[in-house]
Amino acid sequence: MTQARIKISLIILTLIVIVFGAYVRLTDAGLGCPDWPGCYGQLVPSGISGYEDSDEYDAGKAWREMIHRYLAGFLGIGIFGLALYSLRSCNGFRSLELALVPLVVFQSILGMFTVTLLLKPLVVSLHLMGGLTILCVLWWSLLRDLDLKGSVIKKSGLLKKVGWLAFSALVVQIFLGGWTSTNYAALACTDFPTCHGSLMPPIHFREAFTLWRGLGINYEYGVLDSAIRTTIHYVHRLWALVTVILAATFLVSSVLFGDRRLKISSSFVFVAISVQVGLGISNVLYGLPLGVAVAHNGGAAVLALAMLTHLYLIVLKRPRNES
Repeated sequence: MTQARIKISLIILTLIVIVFGAYVRLTDAGLGCPDWPGCYGQLVPSGISGYEDSDEYDAGKAWREMIHRYLAGFLGIGIFGLALYSLRSCNGFRSLELALVPLVVFQSILGMFTVTLLLKPLVVSLHLMGGLTILCVLWWSLLRDLDLKGSVIKKSGLLKKVGWLAFSALVVQIFLGGWTSTNYAALACTDFPTCHGSLMPPIHFREAFTLWRGLGINYEYGVLDSAIRTTIHYVHRLWALVTVILAATFLVSSVLFGDRRLKISSSFVFVAISVQVGLGISNVLYGLPLGVAVAHNGGAAVLALAMLTHLYLIVLKRPRNES
C-alpha cells in the first residue's frame, strides 16, 4: 500500500496545482513573471531590483505565478519519485507510471510556452488538459492498486460504449471550458438560458475556433471581438447540454443494468454533474465570482475522476456478463 499512499498524495497535489492554476489565470497573473522558469531572472519574486517601480511588475501576480510553478515543480519531482519507486519495487516498472514521466515533461514544456507565447489560448488550454490527464492517469493507477471487486452487470458491452462516449464528451467539454476561459469569453453571455436575449445568437464558428493565430500576439485579456467570444461561450453551453444528455444516458443505463455498487457510483457522478452545472450557471448569472469560477475548474477535475471511477467498475474489472 506504500505506492498507493504515494499516489494519493500526488493526486491531492495535482488537484491543488490545477485549482491554483485556475486561480492564477482568473486573477490575470499568467504573465506575472514574463520569463521562465524564473521571475525577472530570479527564482524568488521579491526584491527584484530595477522593476519595483515599473508598470510591468506586480508583486502579487508574480508571487501567484511562482507559487504555481513551485507546486508544479514539487509534483514533477513526486512523479519522478513514483517512477523510481515503481522501478525498484518487486512489481517492476508498470506502463501507467512510465506514461506519467513524459506527460510531466511535456506539461512543463507547455508551462514554459504559456509564458513565452504570451498566453496563447491553444497552449493554455492544452496545459489545462495536460494537468487533467496527469490527474486521471494517477487516479486510474490508484484504482488498479486498490484492486476493487467487479460489478455484476447486464449489457456490459453496451455500457462500455455509452460510458466511453460520455467520457469523451466530457473531455471535449473541459477543453471548451479552457478555450472559453483563455479567450476571456466567460462573460460573453450574461443571461441564461438565453444569450443576449436569444436562444440562438449569431454563430461565427470558424473565427471562434481558429486554433493558431501566429506568434508575437499578447493574448492577455483576449483579442477577439464580442461576437466571436459569444460564439465560443455559446458552443460551450451547447456542448454542456450534449455532455449532460450522454452522461445521464450512461447513468440511467448503469442503474438499469448494474448492481448495487454501480448504482451508488452513479449517484456520486450525478451529484458531481449537478454541482458542476450549477457552478457554470452561477458564473453567468453572478458575473464570474472568483470563488465560483475557481470551483468550476476544480469541479471539472472531480467530475472526471467520478466518471473514471464509474467506468473502472465496468471496463477493467471484467464483470460477469449476464446478457
